[in-house]
Amino acid sequence: MKLSFSKNDTLVVKGVAIIFLVFYHCLSEKSRLMGYDISFFPLTQYQAFYIFESMNVCVGTFAFMSAFGLMRTISYKYLKDGKNTLGAAESTDFLTKRTISLLMAFFIPFVVCTAVSLFVFRHNPYGHGTEFVFNIILDMLGLAGMLGTPMMVGTWWYMSFALIIIGLMPLTVNLYRKYGVGVLIPYLVLPILIDSSFYSGTALTNMTRWLLCIPFGIMFADANVFERMKEKTLFGNKILSKIIKFVVWTALLLGIFWMRKQGWTWKYLYYIISTVLPVVFVYWLYEFVCGIPIINKIFALLGKYSSDIFFMHTFIRAVWFKDFTYSLKYWYAVFGFVMVASLVMAIAADLLRWLIRWGKLTSFLSSKASALSAKLLPPAKEQES
Repeated sequence: MKLSFSKNDTLVVKGVAIIFLVFYHCLSEKSRLMGYDISFFPLTQYQAFYIFESMNVCVGTFAFMSAFGLMRTISYKYLKDGKNTLGAAESTDFLTKRTISLLMAFFIPFVVCTAVSLFVFRHNPYGHGTEFVFNIILDMLGLAGMLGTPMMVGTWWYMSFALIIIGLMPLTVNLYRKYGVGVLIPYLVLPILIDSSFYSGTALTNMTRWLLCIPFGIMFADANVFERMKEKTLFGNKILSKIIKFVVWTALLLGIFWMRKQGWTWKYLYYIISTVLPVVFVYWLYEFVCGIPIINKIFALLGKYSSDIFFMHTFIRAVWFKDFTYSLKYWYAVFGFVMVASLVMAIAADLLRWLIRWGKLTSFLSSKASALSAKLLPPAKEQES
């Protein structure tokens, strides 16, 4: 392939997604405004809520990009030299290393934000005594969203879904390598067999709504779908082709955003559109934004720190400085303060990791845990001659 969905492209997409995430969490509905009267000029409040609520496409974008990136990693590390599927050893190595990597990335923001919240702002959702210890451990391990136990901030539910994505990757990759597009069947059929109302937006939960992003991320990464689409030139004219593609894909993207708001979509297609929308959104960014100079560098910078911004931004707007944040009165001031403060905290967290050699510790723990897991596996059967 001439083109490649590069690491920088991934950072650009994540940078846009984290901007959307901050807008969504800060300004998407009246209950998020902490009782303050926020000016959305030149928009009406209704128009602003409509736009900012639509920005929760960011969640599906992160889910899709996680599966997409993990598939590229699996292909590079485990599926080479003619190997088509993941065996027990490869699956165990992948699951162990990715889980530890995720939890170690979460650990420092968790400790810092939890300590400040508990001891400075007296924010304690965990309870007391044994209950406190139990709940804080589950939250630290990313299990609270899955088990329904208290979280320091509600947005940390995504840690549980990130673990689900990692956990389902080996099985889904093997199904895809064996059955191709047929990998979609269990993701489309099994849920509705378990719950006939599954496809309704009211029946979906944070742990189920974006499941379909997993096989789609795998397929698009393995088949280089985005690269093939971007390479496609219409009528042999690159400029004309770009203009036509921009008009068509922008209209399609806006149309899907509109469809998502309709009652019939909510009732019958919410599960499907929760994946289709972020997939089209990612392609649109890759085709029309990732190559723009300067702008792509800004988005890539935000993408680099997107995980830490996600981990910590809710503390700025809803726990530590909620009154100050929304007393700023104007929507752009609220967003700007939360975005800048979160970015500063994210950079500080990254600097702390560098100072204490956190990356080396993560690599050490990953390798040791992987070796231990390998020893616990039953010995591989020798092939008969």
